[in-house]
Amino acid sequence: MKIKLLPIYLTIAVMALLQSCSKDDDNYSGKQTALTLKLSNPEDLNNVVLSNLTVSFKELNTGKITESSLFTNNNLSIALSEGSYEISINGKINYSAGETTVDASVSGYKESVVITGQTAAVSLNLFLKTSQSDFIIEEVFFTGTKTAEGKQYLGDKYFKIYNNTDQVLYADGLMIAQSEFMTIEKQNYTPNIMAKSFAASAIAIVPGNGTTYPIAPGAYFIIAEDAINHKEYNPGSMDLRTANFEFYTEDADDVDNPAVPNMQNLFSSMVIHNRGFKSFVIARLPINKDAFLADYTYDYEYNMVIGGESYPMGESVYSIPNSWIVDAVNLSVASEFQWIVTAPSLDMGWTYCGKVDADQSRYGKSVRRKVLSTNAKGIKTLKDTNNSTLDFSPEVKPSLMN
Repeated sequence: MKIKLLPIYLTIAVMALLQSCSKDDDNYSGKQTALTLKLSNPEDLNNVVLSNLTVSFKELNTGKITESSLFTNNNLSIALSEGSYEISINGKINYSAGETTVDASVSGYKESVVITGQTAAVSLNLFLKTSQSDFIIEEVFFTGTKTAEGKQYLGDKYFKIYNNTDQVLYADGLMIAQSEFMTIEKQNYTPNIMAKSFAASAIAIVPGNGTTYPIAPGAYFIIAEDAINHKEYNPGSMDLRTANFEFYTEDADDVDNPAVPNMQNLFSSMVIHNRGFKSFVIARLPINKDAFLADYTYDYEYNMVIGGESYPMGESVYSIPNSWIVDAVNLSVASEFQWIVTAPSLDMGWTYCGKVDADQSRYGKSVRRKVLSTNAKGIKTLKDTNNSTLDFSPEVKPSLMN
């Protein structure tokens, strides 16, 4: 692994700079702009017909969301207040594939679109959405809890992974990975592989022989940071002894519950970011582990600019092809957000616990996917539009806390 580090005095300067930065809400003027939104069809498709298109404009300074479905020939005209916007769109598509026609779903996303002036035009590329046939991330409890003395308590974070299909799925071999890049720090990483792959700082895999851990439709499994009764050490925490799996690092001061199977660490150790500055994906590994470790390294470089001076930086991690990824969730906070660190085909939005950096109110809260419906047997269907802003409820009570 190659790492280029800043001198210590510059590292301190960077930390101070990041802490002092905030979004300038004064740029919001309230003036109206006549916007034309132009859509481009997904590439290499014939006889395309779009329908049921709905677009959402989220103004980043105010949080106001404006929606519309008044498209004509892939174009939409709308009046918006001047500002900086996230634009996301969902709809249906019909296209020709040889002798047959295909019905599918499409989405589109564009971030940090500055809209000013009397008129403006924005182009947006659409892409096909794949159907859901595997697990999804139902809940991420990443904030941790606090003790009665107000101190941060470690070890009680968890992931809840849900079977949102109508068939039995096997957890065996499912990968979970944390992003290398942060949603609050945008750099010009070279090479930029985000359109095709996910850069991972840590990857763990569910053990099993392929059929060891069946999960029924509407059921879930828990991956805990430490699968112990945390209430014994912090009454404000929870009992995670019934977790299905836990993260464990042998060469560290880590707790191991022998009754709960350990996740297999494929690359690095999973240290879950407790402010939500990173993102997570779950994926299937279609090759053996040795082949992955040999062939999927990702060496990147970028320039850190401080006070007009540029400092070359770099690292070597691993990349997971987007085609292997079955679900993703981007996390951030409004005061620091700069970009999502997945391709928009995986996730077009982000969710949060805490609205500012180091928000003390975030502790004891999680992000949890919304329920679309519940059938007569009590099985839930969870919302999954590949847009975490729409799919998740932010800052909710963790489902395992009582």
